[in-house]
Amino acid sequence: MASPILVGERVRLRPVEEADAARRRRHGWHRAIQRNYGDERPDGPMSTAEAMDWLAGIRAQDSSTFWAVEVEDDLAGVAFLHHVDEVDRRARYAVGMFHPAFMGRGLGLEATRLVLDHAFNGIGLHRVDLRVLAFNTAAMASYQRAGFVIEGRERDSCRLEGTWHDDVVMAILEDEFRTQHSR
Repeated sequence: MASPILVGERVRLRPVEEADAARRRRHGWHRAIQRNYGDERPDGPMSTAEAMDWLAGIRAQDSSTFWAVEVEDDLAGVAFLHHVDEVDRRARYAVGMFHPAFMGRGLGLEATRLVLDHAFNGIGLHRVDLRVLAFNTAAMASYQRAGFVIEGRERDSCRLEGTWHDDVVMAILEDEFRTQHSR
């Protein structure tokens, strides 16, 4: 699906482009961030091949809408709607930042609100859900500030560093979003 440009106060969401592979590579890998995605990758640089694989992975997702999260002319992360079901008017959401400098500043929350506005007011979805690892309490708090409600847990859904972790299932419905944004 085409990714429209969405602009907030500090965040600009735009389609991912070829030059983003080099931008992504520049930020490298950060264990603490990757762990939140269920990845055991250590801190370190990202190779050109890894960056190109990252870009190819995004381009292969033809049923998803991906955005580059741009902050101060830098690629801060990505946001995307995937598993879009036009019949049931639902999709799954994900957002992720690439470097610790972009964390804890409300940038993911702003990106989330922009995507939710597009999901409910732009393409007419009824429901957007997500899954977040239960130990990622900062992300859960951000999603709750955006209006997501905890619906349940998927037990032992991710094995990380030899330990099983639960996914927390969260969702927001169109009427909840509209109520929250009519204030």
